Amino acid sequence: MAGNTRGRLKERFEGIHKNFEWIRAHCSESLGLIGDKKPELSISIEALAKGIDVMDELAQSIYGSL
Repeated sequence: MAGNTRGRLKERFEGIHKNFEWIRAHCSESLGLIGDKKPELSISIEALAKGIDVMDELAQSIYGSL
């Protein structure tokens, strides 16, 4: 793979990782706002955060293989 293409791909996957960090931050803030008022919503947000963790791990794995 050409170095230029590789560099561009690495930039994209670094951006994906940064966006996942923001999503996790927003999930955490949302959980703080909800508190114990709506447990079913808290469970959903926690599940979303776990899914984001898995997706981020996949993105980091791809990034590492470039």
